[in-house]
Amino acid sequence: MDITAGHWIFAALFLLVFIGVIAWSFRKDRTINKKQFGNTSFVALLIGGGVLLIIILKFALRYLSSH
Repeated sequence: MDITAGHWIFAALFLLVFIGVIAWSFRKDRTINKKQFGNTSFVALLIGGGVLLIIILKFALRYLSSH
């Protein structure tokens, strides 16, 4: 099956509408989200740091095992 220009147009419009609906829903629930999810940035930072640490260890161990 070939991907035509119509498929790309549909995908772009779908993506724009989907992002718009998500943004509208998030703005509508902003006050509730602040109250319930106050420490989310701290948790995201911890998860991101953990993933970064795993990636660094992976490359370091690969480098050490090849030399």
